[in-house]
Amino acid sequence: MLRAVLRVLLAALVAVIALVLPPRRAEAAFDPSLRFYTLETEHFRITYHTGLEEVAQHVASTAESIHGHMTVAMGYTPKQKTELVLLDTAESANGSATALPYNAIRLLVTAPEDMSPLGDVDDWYLELVTHEYTHVLHTDHIRGIPAIVNAVLGKTMAPNQVQPRWILEGYGVYQETARTSGGRLSNSMWDMFMRTDVLENNLATLDQMSNIVRRWPQGNVFYLYGSYFIDWIARTYGEQALRQVSRDYGGQLIPWGIQRSIRRATGKTYDELYPLWIESMRRRYGAQAAEVRRAGIREGVRLTHHGQIARYPRWIPDSAWPEHKGGLLYFRDDQHYRTGLFALDVMRDEAGHVRGADERSTELIARTNTETFSSFLPDGGLVFGAAEFYKNFFLFGELERMEPGQKSKYGTPDGGRTAITAPALRASDPATSPDGRRIVFTQNKAGTRSIHIANLEPSGLEGSRPLVPTAFLEQAFTPRWSPDGTHVAYSVWKRGGYRDIRYVDVRDGTSREITNDRAVDGAPSFSADGKWLFFHSDRTGIMNVYAYEIATGHLKQVTNVLTGAYSPEASPDGKTLAYIGYGKTGFDVYAMAIDEETWPDAPEYVDDHPIPPTITPRRWEPKPYSPWQTLLPRRYGIQITPGSFGQAVIVNALGGDITGLHSIAANTVVELEKPQLQGSLAYAYAGLPVDFSAGVFRSIAPRTGYAIGQYRPTVIQETTGIASTLSYGQPKAYDARSYVVTHALSRVGAEFPMPIDKLDPHETPVLPARGLASTLHFGYGFANVERYLWSVGPERGFAFNLAFDVTDPLLGSDFSGFATTSDFATYLLMPWLNHHSLALHAGGGTSGGSFPGRGAFYVGGFVDLPVVDTVRNLLIQGGFTLRGYEPVAVAGRSYALTNAEYRFPIVNIDRGDSTLPVFLNRITGAAFIDYGTAFDDFRDARFKTGVGAELWFDTMLAYVAPFTFRVGYARGLASLGIDKMYFVAAVPY
Repeated sequence: MLRAVLRVLLAALVAVIALVLPPRRAEAAFDPSLRFYTLETEHFRITYHTGLEEVAQHVASTAESIHGHMTVAMGYTPKQKTELVLLDTAESANGSATALPYNAIRLLVTAPEDMSPLGDVDDWYLELVTHEYTHVLHTDHIRGIPAIVNAVLGKTMAPNQVQPRWILEGYGVYQETARTSGGRLSNSMWDMFMRTDVLENNLATLDQMSNIVRRWPQGNVFYLYGSYFIDWIARTYGEQALRQVSRDYGGQLIPWGIQRSIRRATGKTYDELYPLWIESMRRRYGAQAAEVRRAGIREGVRLTHHGQIARYPRWIPDSAWPEHKGGLLYFRDDQHYRTGLFALDVMRDEAGHVRGADERSTELIARTNTETFSSFLPDGGLVFGAAEFYKNFFLFGELERMEPGQKSKYGTPDGGRTAITAPALRASDPATSPDGRRIVFTQNKAGTRSIHIANLEPSGLEGSRPLVPTAFLEQAFTPRWSPDGTHVAYSVWKRGGYRDIRYVDVRDGTSREITNDRAVDGAPSFSADGKWLFFHSDRTGIMNVYAYEIATGHLKQVTNVLTGAYSPEASPDGKTLAYIGYGKTGFDVYAMAIDEETWPDAPEYVDDHPIPPTITPRRWEPKPYSPWQTLLPRRYGIQITPGSFGQAVIVNALGGDITGLHSIAANTVVELEKPQLQGSLAYAYAGLPVDFSAGVFRSIAPRTGYAIGQYRPTVIQETTGIASTLSYGQPKAYDARSYVVTHALSRVGAEFPMPIDKLDPHETPVLPARGLASTLHFGYGFANVERYLWSVGPERGFAFNLAFDVTDPLLGSDFSGFATTSDFATYLLMPWLNHHSLALHAGGGTSGGSFPGRGAFYVGGFVDLPVVDTVRNLLIQGGFTLRGYEPVAVAGRSYALTNAEYRFPIVNIDRGDSTLPVFLNRITGAAFIDYGTAFDDFRDARFKTGVGAELWFDTMLAYVAPFTFRVGYARGLASLGIDKMYFVAAVPY
């Protein structure tokens, strides 16, 4: 009977999987067609994939050219070559570096986007490699006892890597500026961030610099404050002080004594240096602000007050959304709600000038997952940039279109929006011609962003071709059409650090540079009559809006602000100029009257950039990539912990190659009271159409519940086997699916002592299961949950998970049984107060037959664990519990559990004590009701209810480890219920 039930369950599971799998061919977790190659230089091994050959050669030349002066500047030379991998897998500019378990740098080849503080560079790869190589030289500086530990256990300790990130990133940004002619400390946006905080008395404290905070600019606080602080220390005490700190701290066995190291180098602690540095910044920016005020402030009225990110305002035509006609459409990411294109209704005076905005009527028009550049069609339709996954791994840009009056608050294909390019094209920054028949856009590939023109047809783009030739590593941004449709202006970055405005005649492809200097010039747009070309420029050191008279070539300065003004957009009636301004909470939309009489001539640009370092071009012979160089384990971990028979010694080793395609893990457990071979060995490969892993294992464990009459010995159960897993992820722009199939084949044995004097022929023995177990595991998951910086856990969407395990003679097993579990959680945002939400969960499971090694299901409350063990071993509990009862209140072959939590924010704190590695982010709360039970027969189920409330303390320990500690009270309302106060670390479901 059971086997028949299992066959039905297996058939049903196959049917479910067939239904949930997408009706198209499976796609890879990584692109299997890509091949990796390696260039080996004197000090580096550069690994790259197909399509990045020229970039790899350039990076190799850059890395070797800077190696000599970088090792002198940092006071350290690595003993081994540094591994460096190049990937073209995303549209963002980023990199990372580590010294553990080997010196490694990982770089995305995409250059910085349009509105990026990374954009003022003479060569993006020079800045990027300089920054990341600084991290390697800094964190690899290991000496003393840590070096001895590494000689024994492999490279497991890097003291300089265990510091507040503002020190690590401050060194990186300082060196990227000091060793190049660009860098963030030379960037006007970077300077604007710091200047605004100083002038508006919004300074981050030393404890906030040392931890992760929610205040703007969030993750950039490390880089921003750290870079200016380190720069001030270097200017005040000399670079030798930085080298001395690195050397001193690199020999410390016990981490976090950072104050001692800086005091040895400067005679002062960071607490003593911080106010001196802040005072110097007040003098610096006070003088700069006084100079701006003497010239006269010219700025618009602030229309929005959400801060964070605002980009690319566009005036809404009457035919788009009549209820918003004459307003502004702009990209918004305020960290409270979905990101995307929002419509903002403006208020005008009798003369038609914009005097304010009705922020309460702001409406999300099109949800997007990237900073979106948009363009209106003559009929009011909209073309805009978005991002979608390509081959399930690469998040690439695509262009999408919406018809007039349509809205898309969830995402494609909601609201009738359609993609007009495929993600493989990697298109962005669309601009449609005045007649709506053509479109220009940018295309990112292999570190070069080119500009293209195509015919815009109902079915998509046709006849795409380059608008102008694009040089190697050149970057094109934000194109716009002239009102008569004959010219296109766009911002272009060129080798040598030139970020200029290029003016192209689309009729014959000829072009000229409107500007040609090291100032950062961007976001060009035309006045309605075509007389003026507006753009932003930092030619005075502060980003302002300028107007270029096309007929005469005269350049005028439109704004003169204390912070910054970006992305100008003139209204169709020629009366108002919208732009993006900046304040202490981030970017917002501004508007000012267009009055040519108030625009003075633009000052001459004075280039104060230093001479860039010399990069000597060289060529290296590429070789097929071999993972063995980095795959084998380089470090080992040893842990002594309570085991199954007393104390146990655990030795583990991990290895992963530089590409991330191969990984291995080995684990050995030695029970001191039962010294038998235990452990596991596993390998995973991510370069197939699905991710694959396989492993072997052996374990022993004491088992009870067996008997011969009154004789009930403790049995030693042994499990030895192999397992293999195929997993497939299907991420999309706004949701994700996952599929897992695992097969395990194991031999289950047991030592069952049978003394003759204990045997009784009249008793039925209960013997341990022995034999071969062949099991299959199937898993499926779907999630479209949404959470934002200020959310208390997820607050929109739902998540569903299903798991099914089966063993049966049909699979070659000596056993027959099954177990299945499922969970569904949904989240509802409450309409009355910000970030108040209701989280609902329902889950259950059932099992049957004989399943070796598997215990019963159980439900109950949190497990009481010592705080020290919780932190040391990262013992973070899940959120699916029956609070108000013991941890194992009831058990059985099946279970059912529901939870409801009302969650709400209380106070954001973001404070700690100086540079100590303990930081309290915020306090939130939850009131809950839990309802569930476990049972063998549903007719005998006795459901139990628990109610209570909790305070959640979001904390950061050791600068990088987030914990949510809960202080709660729960009362069980049914039998076995208890009144309990508890303190645990647990994540919200």
